Amino acid sequence: MTSRWAPDQPGSSRGPWPDGLVIREALLADCPGIAQMSHERDDAAADAERGRCNRDLRDPDRLLLVAEVADELAAFARAGRWEPPRDSPEGTAPAGWYLFGVIVGDRWRRRGIGIELTRQRLAWIGDRAEAAYYFANARNVASIDLHGKVGFAEVTRDFTFPGASFEGGAGILFRVDLRASG
Repeated sequence: MTSRWAPDQPGSSRGPWPDGLVIREALLADCPGIAQMSHERDDAAADAERGRCNRDLRDPDRLLLVAEVADELAAFARAGRWEPPRDSPEGTAPAGWYLFGVIVGDRWRRRGIGIELTRQRLAWIGDRAEAAYYFANARNVASIDLHGKVGFAEVTRDFTFPGASFEGGAGILFRVDLRASG
């Protein structure tokens, strides 16, 4: 799978906060659009992504948010509780509450949507835990910069996360203390 991350453009802004932007919890009717957006960005299989969306919506330890502008899906983001499998090797990422990705459609990038989705997911996790984690490919500078703005700090580059690969780079595990930032 090849991911097409947002280009790193520190300090740049494509435009203002979109008029009529609504951020809300996803509905079953959003799953096809989420699957399409995942396919366009990561070449993810649409059927698998629809299934993932359905599972997220049924799991009380998962949050799936969408951002809409005039009924157009502009972005989505996931968060949830994760437990390592019992037979995990040493060095597996710790159990905890994680941000599991944010995808903002190309024409909506650099307008504050990604950071707002991140803040709202952290607020949701903050009602459940004292800390949150996220991980990224070391080459995904745009994501690392975005998450740094809300307090994430590097924990380690020596970890594994089942199902995650870091093509062409190393993975970095980050953590934010939610009680310190409140």
